[in-house]
Amino acid sequence: MTLNSLLVLDDEPDMCEFIKDVAVDMGFDVEAATNHDQFRRLYRSFSPALIVLDLQMPHADGIELLRFLAASGCQSRILLVSGMDPRVLATARQLGVSRGLKMLGTLSKPFALEDLEGLLKKAVQADQAVTEDDLKRALEDGQLAVHYQPKARLKDSAVSVIEEAEALVRWHHPAFGLVMPGAFVPLAEKTGLIGPLTDFVLHTVAAQLKAWQDEGVELSVAVNLAPQLLTQLQFPDHLARLLDKYNVAHSRLTLEITESAAMSDTIRTLDILARFRVKDIGLSIDDFGTGYSSLVELHRAPFNELKVDKSFVMDVDQNEDSEIIVRSIVNLAHNLGLCVCAEGVESPAALELLRTLGCEKIQGYLLSRPMPATQLASFALRHNRPSD
Repeated sequence: MTLNSLLVLDDEPDMCEFIKDVAVDMGFDVEAATNHDQFRRLYRSFSPALIVLDLQMPHADGIELLRFLAASGCQSRILLVSGMDPRVLATARQLGVSRGLKMLGTLSKPFALEDLEGLLKKAVQADQAVTEDDLKRALEDGQLAVHYQPKARLKDSAVSVIEEAEALVRWHHPAFGLVMPGAFVPLAEKTGLIGPLTDFVLHTVAAQLKAWQDEGVELSVAVNLAPQLLTQLQFPDHLARLLDKYNVAHSRLTLEITESAAMSDTIRTLDILARFRVKDIGLSIDDFGTGYSSLVELHRAPFNELKVDKSFVMDVDQNEDSEIIVRSIVNLAHNLGLCVCAEGVESPAALELLRTLGCEKIQGYLLSRPMPATQLASFALRHNRPSD
């Protein structure tokens, strides 16, 4: 059994393919079955660490399979999905628990992408008990990498241009495979390794910006900044020296800072934020709408971009409340002179609504999933210069 192996059972091939695409992007090795016989064969040969099981199948049902898995001594984590009454799902989950199975949770169809991702991440994190020593070794041995998710600026006439990307750290663990940030960034923050981890990301990004610059590729990058670094008065100078070392214009880097972090220890934070902007480094307030910032504090902080949290964006074209919230955030940002980026854009309908609302930038799976630096420049070129 490998820790990132996943077996999917669903009688709908499109649903199997959807779950497989999401899981592969997260680093899983995936097999899929559309009937019980195929599932049983794959279960024995593939030995999955995680099973996504559709409860309602033709000719048989998921309750029988739970009984089969329990009898076979299954140690896989099991996620139940179904379009049935949520109470039936809850009962099936409890039956699995009673039989000694490791029940991860349930998802009612249709489910949101972020809900599936959240449960898959939960499964990975439950099995990836990484330690402080593991993370130190990862930093020393080159196990970490930076991927980039494109951000597009919306133009008139349904045109968008990729001018920048968000840097996202990944850990290629020798035993666990791909470890996502949710499994190790909190550990880094707790153990004091967030400084070295951030330094790794910033050095990698600065070197990549220089490489793109030498190739004539004009791309900017946004990097997430941990709250702890907003207490270090010397950090703006440190970052400016790093960019100068690589001969990269400061304006090609943006720091993304969460709303709650930006509003803590206000005087010291404002000092540091102001110095970033004086040094021509961009500032984006991340996950806006999920914190509790005062509008007075927001007005005083020198941000030049606001990112609308994906929890409001993902169903903005289907949920009237989400649309009202996004519209209000966009209007607030524009009144404060801020550019607006919506993250979590997954459908053409959401994109068009965001364009109508006046959102200047988008980021999300509709545009692209995160990718290695080697792929980003060519992806941006193809996007910006589509063939006739």
